[in-house]
Amino acid sequence: MKNHMNHLTKSLQFICIIVLFSACSSGLKQLQKGNFDEAIFTSVERLQKSSDNTKALSVLHEAYPLAVENHKRAIRSFENSQEPFRWEKALAEYQQLNKIHDMISRSPVSMREVGMPQNYVRETESARQLAADERYQAGMMAMNSKENRMAAKDAINHFQRVNDLIPNYKDVNQKLDGAFQYATYRVIIEPVHDVFRLRSNEYQTLQEAFNREIFRSKSPSQFVKYYTTIDVQKEIFPIHEIVKLSLLNMSLPIKNVNSSVENFTKSIKTGTKRNKDSTVVDVYEDVKARITTYTKTIVMNGTVEMKVFDYKTNALITQEVRNEAYTWTDSWQKFEGNTEALNGKKVPKTTGYSNVEPSEFTFFTNISNQFANYYQGRLRKAYKDM
Repeated sequence: MKNHMNHLTKSLQFICIIVLFSACSSGLKQLQKGNFDEAIFTSVERLQKSSDNTKALSVLHEAYPLAVENHKRAIRSFENSQEPFRWEKALAEYQQLNKIHDMISRSPVSMREVGMPQNYVRETESARQLAADERYQAGMMAMNSKENRMAAKDAINHFQRVNDLIPNYKDVNQKLDGAFQYATYRVIIEPVHDVFRLRSNEYQTLQEAFNREIFRSKSPSQFVKYYTTIDVQKEIFPIHEIVKLSLLNMSLPIKNVNSSVENFTKSIKTGTKRNKDSTVVDVYEDVKARITTYTKTIVMNGTVEMKVFDYKTNALITQEVRNEAYTWTDSWQKFEGNTEALNGKKVPKTTGYSNVEPSEFTFFTNISNQFANYYQGRLRKAYKDM
């Protein structure tokens, strides 16, 4: 048992040595590849577990000055360049230097090896201010062409980035609101034009269905806004399109009843008889049955047309005619004949209508909802990428 425990202990020690060597080797590989930051982080982690890890100390000693110089070189390059948003890139370099500082500062053995690392908090905040101002100016420049929705959307991206860098920088939130106004695509949805001439309660039901689906659903895009003809009168920003819906036709519910018949025949024993030769034989008789299945279908059909026009020019952009049908079905069965002919099949229980027919108004309500749901989906698809 003792020999077994000694063997297990030695095995564990050997595994630890392999893992430790692999970890150090990983840091060395990162150093050799020029990934100085990763080499530092790996070495510091290993030193926190084993403060006398000579390989990790060696990698840290060599990688630290190379990493600092590498970031400083990149910062000088960005500061002297004219490329867009150079200060954001310089800021990222300063933030990485601070990450290195924080990592080493939490490890006394690492500080003994490389000394107290320099922090770049002041430089970081200076770069952040310059980066925020650079983005703010880019947003203001885009707003010079704010009547172009794409320019306004560019301005929004710039102003949102400003808020990421420095929340509430200058009047950025006010500018952001203004950019959203010009980036918004405004669409008027007219009330349904009743070519068919419905009864007043039916028209109200149809219009309420469209209002519920279109105006109470989530907007297809943050840059799209629907207006009623009343709400749009208060709007001071540009309107882009107008949607016109027309009810062209609506049938009365059309009833149809179909039937199908299933016939059954079975030979059953009804008795016996004696032949002339005195033999007794069974007597069979064919019995029959019939199951008639009735299916009642009631259908209401309708047609709605949608036309979309350019608001300024009144030019037709798109046109679509949609036919919808709402169908209600009921079925029942009638049995006739001898139950023995069914050969085990159950006798139908229903002998008449199993459900009460919906009212004509119920049909109309359901087909109205179908039309509203369909066109809400069509508009969502058309405007989701605006």
